[in-house]
Amino acid sequence: MTSLIIFLYLSLIVSSIALQQDVQVKLGDDVTLQCQITTDEIISVLKWSRADLNTDGYVYFYRNKRFYENYQHPSFHGRVKLRDPEMKDGDVSLMLNNVMFNDTGIYGCHVAVRKSVRSKRAHTEISHFINLTVTGEIDKTMLEQQLKEKGATDGNMYDRKAETLNIQIVVVVIVLVTTVIGFMAFLRFKRRKEQFIANPSDESEEMA
Repeated sequence: MTSLIIFLYLSLIVSSIALQQDVQVKLGDDVTLQCQITTDEIISVLKWSRADLNTDGYVYFYRNKRFYENYQHPSFHGRVKLRDPEMKDGDVSLMLNNVMFNDTGIYGCHVAVRKSVRSKRAHTEISHFINLTVTGEIDKTMLEQQLKEKGATDGNMYDRKAETLNIQIVVVVIVLVTTVIGFMAFLRFKRRKEQFIANPSDESEEMA
């Protein structure tokens, strides 16, 4: 009886299923990171991530029938896509093009699903991990190209940070200038008010 209660309780809360596999690919090749779920489940969130990227972005992020490119790590822009964009038969495998040595790492496929629209509480999170290893000899031309691409990515990130900093500086300057002008106007108004109180006749003559 106790076992049955525990089973029913676990079936109503979030459960986690974790799988792992090792994949090797040659430098410069394309690779498909396999991830599959059962077909009777509705995908609400799909996250492809890599632990060493920390909080810099995802490899791929999908939620509510939409891919969010702004959540994607810059090094994967234009290099990844779902093998089946419609995710038919639960296929959420990811295709990674032109792999580089710095693509080596453990990739996580995290899928949040629900059994049906009505059973919103019966959520399941499926996690599938792939240890990707990039092998092969270093080609000088390819290495230079990869370094150039990495430099361009870093440069774009630096430009965005510099642009954000410049905007912040402009905003601070505007706030300071506005504050100074307002303070000077207040002092001028206060001075004229004090002069009027001290010499009301002067003000009356000026008005006359």
